[in-house]
Amino acid sequence: MIEPHERMPAILRNLLLANLGIFVIQMVSDMANLRLGTELFRWGALVPELVWGHGQVWRVVTYQFLHGGILHIAFNMLSLWMFGTPLVHHMGEKRFLALYLTSGIVAGLGSALLYLLGGAGGIPIIGASGAIFGILLAFARFFPHVQIIVFFLFPMPARYAVWVFGGLAFLAGLQGQGSVAHLTHLFGILGGWLFLRFEDPVALWFDRAVTQKERVQTARIAEELESEENYFDTRVDPILKKISKHGIDSLTKQEKDVLQKASGMKKSDNTIDFRAWRRGRG
Repeated sequence: MIEPHERMPAILRNLLLANLGIFVIQMVSDMANLRLGTELFRWGALVPELVWGHGQVWRVVTYQFLHGGILHIAFNMLSLWMFGTPLVHHMGEKRFLALYLTSGIVAGLGSALLYLLGGAGGIPIIGASGAIFGILLAFARFFPHVQIIVFFLFPMPARYAVWVFGGLAFLAGLQGQGSVAHLTHLFGILGGWLFLRFEDPVALWFDRAVTQKERVQTARIAEELESEENYFDTRVDPILKKISKHGIDSLTKQEKDVLQKASGMKKSDNTIDFRAWRRGRG
């Protein structure tokens, strides 16, 4: 059983608002004969030949927030809300967003490449369906026994339903049915699988890389501190003792330059306050 949650997670609300907001802008612009909606589509849609031939890689992200009609966005946003809500509470907001974007990006890259090779490189692809299918795969993994109503008629456990949807998307993509980018759905499932499969190894590698960087930084700071401490011990302390015995007028120009340098050493987040340190040493 999935526990009900009273409040919609912030990341889910923001994704819904972003998709719906852009769709409203598209509709209003089209109704008012403004160019804004056209420009959003022109620069945001996933056009395979522009991605792979002209390096316009931002399209593999922006296409996810464009939709072609009310039914298109309604189905995607309803699915995002239904399957996304329990996933966010299970995975956390950051992991869910990473899953969402990874699924959509893999879906965009993969389908764009195949459509380009298949001679459809100029046809734009839009919609969050690739990301949604990645979410569906994750839902099936974490909630395998939850019943999903397939085609609004047949209840089926999620762990089976996701393969039904994936198989249908694959067959439809091979046959080129309709205007729906079915292969994008299939690559969305692949993106979700890749994220879930390699999330832990990548996170572990990242943690190790960060830890190693912190070790190197700590060692460098320690060396700097030791160098500055030696500077005070070997250069500044004898001058301070000389001032104590003979007065400041007894210092040479070189000794005064050493004191000037020492006084210019500023406290930062990675060093210590040497003046306070000296006072502490008594």
